[in-house]
Amino acid sequence: MSKLKHILILDPIAFAGGSKVSTKHVLAQLENKEVRVSVLTADAKSWRQTQAYVRHLFMPARLESAEQGLAYFARHLLIAAQLLWFRLVIGTIDTALAASGPGVDLGLYLAKPFLSYRIVQMVHGPVATSRTIGRCLMRANHVFYLDSTRESLCSALKATGNTDDVSAYPHFQTFNNGLPKSAWPSPCQHDYAVVFWAASLLKWKGLDTLIQALSSVPPSQRAETHICFIRPEQTTLTVSDAPQSVSKVFWYEAPDDLDGIRARANIFVSTSTKEPFGLSILEAMAAGMCVIIPEDGAYWDTQLTHGVNCLKYAPHDVNALAGSLIDAQSDMRTLQCIGKAANIVSQQYRAEYCFSDICEALVPNSGSRFSSLSRNEVQG
Repeated sequence: MSKLKHILILDPIAFAGGSKVSTKHVLAQLENKEVRVSVLTADAKSWRQTQAYVRHLFMPARLESAEQGLAYFARHLLIAAQLLWFRLVIGTIDTALAASGPGVDLGLYLAKPFLSYRIVQMVHGPVATSRTIGRCLMRANHVFYLDSTRESLCSALKATGNTDDVSAYPHFQTFNNGLPKSAWPSPCQHDYAVVFWAASLLKWKGLDTLIQALSSVPPSQRAETHICFIRPEQTTLTVSDAPQSVSKVFWYEAPDDLDGIRARANIFVSTSTKEPFGLSILEAMAAGMCVIIPEDGAYWDTQLTHGVNCLKYAPHDVNALAGSLIDAQSDMRTLQCIGKAANIVSQQYRAEYCFSDICEALVPNSGSRFSSLSRNEVQG
């Protein structure tokens, strides 16, 4: 009988995004462990570069976007049924990694009584105030959450009648995203100013703000801009149009060479407000880019200092963003200094430290060589 620990991942989201990237970064820390991974997914192409055993998740069109009512529960009962079938194919499951959020991963909780696996839940964004979600959080063996989601978690727990303070529960723990050595971004160039933007086309990601800011700058003063985007599927949320005809703006849909495109730029623009974390911002910092972020009280706004390791602008303010773009491209020496300072901050976000507790929860008593490292040792 195989001694490999078996991890199951449910991925019901039909397009790539930050939580999926983070999940793969976690798995990268387990490559030298005695584990095997199976994935039931609505987005098989996102898992092509992994060694996981991957199978497609079936979902009728009428249930794909169901987020409430009987249709919502029918959707997750169908997912649970497919998990039961998947178990017959892949064998005993030790741990399920619920990586999208309890409202999206409900099928794992419905199947748990029949399959007897442990659940490690990661929470990358705010959750709805719901008794169903609150009950899932209480049934998970471990819940790792971004600190920006704490208030929403408390509200979900309160809806169940339980104590609404997550610190009262030992299975709740905060985490930060990190980047593995194998996926550390290539250094950006500092020959001339080039702008870079990367996110999905979901409206709240703010692509329209960037396009309006670029359009307000005369073409002769506008920096070359590269926009990498993911087109969301199976969503009821509004999305921005792409590509658009704007002078000196180049478009890439789900490019394979995202790292190379980023390395040819040196100014990264974030236009989404209240981002729970901002993994693309961290990647830009690690590449030594000058990051331009909204002054919105979100995570990176609290961690970075304007004019030292970033530039900040008023959220949704097209004119303010246009001004920041002009400031960034007008002085390459300052741009490079800000990028170097941002890179120093990024060194604190190495995956081997940030995900050590999650890896220990996924593979208990694995003897991880990272679990005993202190923050100072990792930073050094």
